[in-house]
Amino acid sequence: VAVIEDGRAITYADFYRDIGRMVATLRVLGLGTGHVVGIECPQFYRHWLCVLAFEALGVASFSYDPAEAAPMAAALAGADCILCSPGAEPVQARRAVAMDADWLAALDATEPESPVPTLPIHRETPMRVVQNSGTTGTLKRMVHTARVREHWIRQYQLRAGFTRRARYLLAMRFTVEVFHVYATACIRSGGTCISDDRMSLATALSRHAASHVTLPPFLLAQVLDDPDRPATKPDNLMILTAGAPVSMAMRARVQQELADDLMESYGTQEATVIATMDADRTGTVLPGVRVEVVDDDDNPVYGAPGRVRVRSEGCVTGYLDDPEATARMFRGGWFYPGDLAVMQDSRRLQLIGRADDVMNIQGVKFAPGPLEEALRRNLPVADLCVTAIPDDTGISRLWIVVVLADPEQLPAIRETLVPRLPAAYGRVYFIAVRQIPRTLTGKVRRRTLNDALRHAQITAS
Repeated sequence: VAVIEDGRAITYADFYRDIGRMVATLRVLGLGTGHVVGIECPQFYRHWLCVLAFEALGVASFSYDPAEAAPMAAALAGADCILCSPGAEPVQARRAVAMDADWLAALDATEPESPVPTLPIHRETPMRVVQNSGTTGTLKRMVHTARVREHWIRQYQLRAGFTRRARYLLAMRFTVEVFHVYATACIRSGGTCISDDRMSLATALSRHAASHVTLPPFLLAQVLDDPDRPATKPDNLMILTAGAPVSMAMRARVQQELADDLMESYGTQEATVIATMDADRTGTVLPGVRVEVVDDDDNPVYGAPGRVRVRSEGCVTGYLDDPEATARMFRGGWFYPGDLAVMQDSRRLQLIGRADDVMNIQGVKFAPGPLEEALRRNLPVADLCVTAIPDDTGISRLWIVVVLADPEQLPAIRETLVPRLPAAYGRVYFIAVRQIPRTLTGKVRRRTLNDALRHAQITAS
């Protein structure tokens, strides 16, 4: 079995036949090497068939959700064609094909191409157009060539240890590229990919006896807190995290209640998985990846904080339509992700945090991660983050932003916490919100958050 979708088992033979049928259907669009298409299809299996069929035709693709149409306006307008749900044709699209009932009936009646065509692909042939998480509020798009894609798949196979016995449960759709790559790596290894929208992730993990699942921390929290989660801890489940660090408290709950094997990583959309991470944010660099920590003059340093730079076959060479960001983050064959770390030796590094997240409160510089971790361990919060924004005098102030089940708890939290914070922080603001703005993989959208806090500050004053 290659795929299980909502309980329906699809063999590898049927998977191959359905790819051939999709190739024959999409060939009439007249697209080939050099063209780019956007795919919006809520059904996992059909979406994957579209991606694989375009790949067979030499066409690069990107996946998107209708809710992303506004921030992805440039990508949608630049695509040669958009495949989408009926009634969801983007206004920016030059050409859109709605996968309505008539289109699906024609697909089912089409004779499959067999064998499925395999074009000779150069290592720099575009395969996928992906975007980064947009934590700063600006989405950046980049091209994953055949070289980049193959490196990603090899790294994910290595990291997950997929075999023919693997049963990979898909927790999110291909709009987040890591899920597409994990699914491909599983299939390449002869395993089974599972998608089931009829039940919660917690139930699906047990019902389908999943061996692997990728979960950003916010989804991991949902699984842990699901009241219908089976009481019995799954056997031999590996949880692969993505997007953001896992707190110590959550890691302890996972290992006690859900899985003995939790694998956290450090990586980016620009450079794939860079290192596997331990609980203390110390990581081991993966084979095929070179990492250095450098000072302000780009000299490598060991045992002292500096900026991370990465080089590997999995690195892209720049961003689409953003020469300024490309020049800033890609230099001399290196990618500079904007992270701070300490390099202990050539293969071990300890992450400190994002360079643009480092806060300067009255001359005291610190990364927010350790403070957030300490607060999560000691406060009754559903979600939390800390940030810093200037007040009306221009002095940066620390803000502690919490999501509470009972907002009335905020005064008690403030009263308990203020005496324990360093006096050097000065005045600290506390605010309870309904939701902290995060990316699809759980990273805080700090620009969006800070803009909202500035408004709250003005309103309060």
